Amino acid sequence: MRKQDEKYFDDLTETELLALCIEREAGGEAYEGKVAVGTVVLERVDHRDWDGKTIKEVILKPWQFSWTMPEAGAAYYDQSVELARNFQVHIQENESLQTCMKIADGMITGAIPRDPDLAGVHCCEYVAGKYRKHMDAHPMEPCNRWWQRMKLFKVIARHEFYIKG
Repeated sequence: MRKQDEKYFDDLTETELLALCIEREAGGEAYEGKVAVGTVVLERVDHRDWDGKTIKEVILKPWQFSWTMPEAGAAYYDQSVELARNFQVHIQENESLQTCMKIADGMITGAIPRDPDLAGVHCCEYVAGKYRKHMDAHPMEPCNRWWQRMKLFKVIARHEFYIKG
């Protein structure tokens, strides 16, 4: 994360930041995929202290979510910063972000349950299948291929969820 951009993410409430994370990670996916992303974040808060003890700490921990990393794609990152910088404007105009806000709020209050499979294993990692397939097909490209050390647990839409195997 660029130092000058930290403020925009820090200015969001935990609900807004979780909504932004869900939208950036699974905005084009069905409800189940959005809930899965929220589940992973909340399970990390509850069960993995090294990730952080709050939603903000977990989401903003370096190298956890590509939309917070300019190294992973400057244009995508810049879009994320713009959404955070003008969150109140975008939430009025962006239907996907509105949906993600409702899901984030519901998951934080407990009105929307976590994905039972993912919550049952407490913590997992996930990756977009398209990215994983690309990296597996190009072994010389630099990348931490953490999924090769784990067991595929569940696939939801475009995401693959892994557990220690």
